[in-house]
Amino acid sequence: MNRVLATGLTACLLALGAASAQGNYTLPGALGFEYQRLNNCGPVTAKMALSLSGIAVTQTAAAGALKGSYLDRNVSTPELASYLQARGLLTVRRWSATPALVRRLVRAGFPVILHQQQTATSDIGHFRVAYGFDPGGLVFGDSMFGPRLRLSDRQFEAVARPFNGEYLVAYRAPQAAALRAVLGADWDKQRNLERLEARSRARINVVTGDAYAWWGLGQSLLYRDSARAAAPAFTKANRLGLPAKFYWYQHDALDAWNRAGEYAQTVRVAAAALNGYPNSTELNTDYARALERQSRFKAALGAWRAALVEDPRSGEARAAVARLSQKVETL
Repeated sequence: MNRVLATGLTACLLALGAASAQGNYTLPGALGFEYQRLNNCGPVTAKMALSLSGIAVTQTAAAGALKGSYLDRNVSTPELASYLQARGLLTVRRWSATPALVRRLVRAGFPVILHQQQTATSDIGHFRVAYGFDPGGLVFGDSMFGPRLRLSDRQFEAVARPFNGEYLVAYRAPQAAALRAVLGADWDKQRNLERLEARSRARINVVTGDAYAWWGLGQSLLYRDSARAAAPAFTKANRLGLPAKFYWYQHDALDAWNRAGEYAQTVRVAAAALNGYPNSTELNTDYARALERQSRFKAALGAWRAALVEDPRSGEARAAVARLSQKVETL
C-alpha cells in the first residue's frame, strides 16, 4: 500500500478509535430547555442545571432571583452558585476545565456549567451547561443555540480560553464523594488555583503575549489572597489587549487593583468599559470604590447611583448613596 495512503488510513483509524472510546452518554432527567429572553443566558442555564437535578423553575423566576432589574445584562458565576445553593444544591467553582474532565463529570452524573465566550469569534460572555457527549464532542444545553449544541474538543478550547476554563458543578450532598473522586486534587480550591497558576505560567513561557494567560495568572493569585501579586498580572493582560466587552463579564482585575491601592488603574479601565455598558452594577461598584479612595466624592456618588439603576437591591450601593449624599452636601 502507498505509504502516504497507509499513514493517512492509520491516522483516520486512530481518530475513529479515540472518538468511539468517548462513547455516547446523556444525563438522565429533563433538560428543561428554553430559549432565552434578552440577556437571560444565566437564568436559563440555572433553570437547566436545576431541572437536571429534579428541581423545576421558570425562566421568569430564575431571572427575578438572579438579576436586579430587566436592565441587568450580566450574571456572574458566584451569583449563579448562590442561586443554586438557595434552591438546595451545593456547588463547586473551579478553573482549567478540559473536554476530558467535563466528560468524566457528566458520565459520573454531574451537569457542568461552563462560563465561556458565546462563539470563538465573539466577545460576548455566555453560560451553557454540558449534559452529554458523543463521538462528535460535548453536548450542551445552550439558551442561544439550542438544546443540543455540540462542540468538538477544539471548539470547546477556543471558547473556554478567554475564561480560563471556568466551570461550576452543582450537586446534592450525597454526591459529594463521587464528585471528589472525579475532581481529584481539584476538589481542593487552593490546589486548583495552584494548577491554574502553573498552567498560566507555562503558557506565558511559550507565548509571552497571551493576555488570557496573564489574566489567569492574576486570578490564581487573587483568589489566594495575593492581590498585590495579582495586580501586575492583570495590568499586563490589560496592556496586551482584551476584547472590547471583556470587562462587562470579568471584574477580577478591578478588584485586585483596588485591593492593591492602584485606584487610578481601576478608574481608567472601568471608565472605558462603562462607555459601552453605563449601568453595569459590577463596573460601577469597583469604579465608585476607587473614586472614593481618591476622595472624588461627587463622581463616586454618581457611580453608586448608576449601580443602583441596574440593581436596586445592592445594599452596598444604597448605603454609599446615603453616605455620600450627606458628604457631598457639606462640600
